[in-house]
Amino acid sequence: MASTDKIAAEGDEFKTFKDLIKEVHAKGICGQCGGCVSFCSASEFSAIKMGENGIPVFDNEENCVKCGLCYLICPQIDALNQELKEKFEWKFPIGKVRRIASARNTDPQIVEVATDGGVVTGILMYLLEKKLIDGVIASKKIAPFKRVAAIIKTKKELLDTVGTRVCDLTQMDQELGNYSTYSPISFELKKYMHKDILRLAVVGTPCQIHTIRKMQILGVIPAHIIKYMLGLFCTENFYFTEKTRKKFEEKHKFRFEDIKKMNLKEELSIYLKDGRVVRIPFSELDEIMRAACRACDDFSNEYADLSFGGLTSPEGYTTTILKTKTGEDIYYGALHSGYIEENEELNKQVEKSKMLVKIINFSKYKRKRAADFLKQVNREKNNS
Repeated sequence: MASTDKIAAEGDEFKTFKDLIKEVHAKGICGQCGGCVSFCSASEFSAIKMGENGIPVFDNEENCVKCGLCYLICPQIDALNQELKEKFEWKFPIGKVRRIASARNTDPQIVEVATDGGVVTGILMYLLEKKLIDGVIASKKIAPFKRVAAIIKTKKELLDTVGTRVCDLTQMDQELGNYSTYSPISFELKKYMHKDILRLAVVGTPCQIHTIRKMQILGVIPAHIIKYMLGLFCTENFYFTEKTRKKFEEKHKFRFEDIKKMNLKEELSIYLKDGRVVRIPFSELDEIMRAACRACDDFSNEYADLSFGGLTSPEGYTTTILKTKTGEDIYYGALHSGYIEENEELNKQVEKSKMLVKIINFSKYKRKRAADFLKQVNREKNNS
């Protein structure tokens, strides 16, 4: 499944799942992405599994082969980061930037319902219709406010995801009444380890893209079939229990079933079906932020081919950072083929400099928040 030579190169002594428990789970910063469980070298022997609370646990510890793969691909672990930085010509604080642009989908109906300007949808449509990919792993609606990671293969299926982002209300545990804005994609990716799908695009958060890039460095199957990585700007994701959901609804005077779409820029904007917009500052979101997000220092999705968000662009437009040659190729392919368009005024040099400055400032804020949080966690752990 993975190159043992590359794993061994990380050190003479392997760090294993036990170390992951100590360094990540015990600190309360596991993102519950499921990558360690999905791609465990001993998965056929049920060495580890997802626990009832969403945190990975040993299932049959004696079956663990102690290869260290789970440890290396965890986005909360620094292993392989230096290799990634060299490969992607990383520069502080947001990685490589080839170009930044403000654009939108050329279909007004998509722009109307899209989270920002529908550029992600436009590029994915281009990739599907030009047969550059066999499918997309993205968030798919299966019921009102119930979305899961799924493979998207057709234009119709793609249009069903418009307005869906991992930073939207993408999942609801209807039995427990719990809501989470995070949809893990690794379980969906694992389904294609032994199938004839050879070209996939992925839309994901920084931690999800980070894990896949680590898998590609290690040669972990099926990371090789991911040809394009479209990353989302991500300040944080949220988790609601039944209690915090009701408190949130009462405080801000709306109900979850009345939400049309959501967006996270300088604040959380909730668009309701009756036309109202509820705007909530970051200072009021701490109670519902996922713990793992506090430990994440990547806002702009530094290892994606392209990264997207609404920050710095006006309503109806998407800010896009072109980060790799692959990203440039598909962005300009979609642009020149008429799937997306740019506004000349919004893309003058002065405006682009303003965009970049604001994204850098948000990135610095997230880096400081993560550093401060981890210092606090380590201090509390040492004092316990």
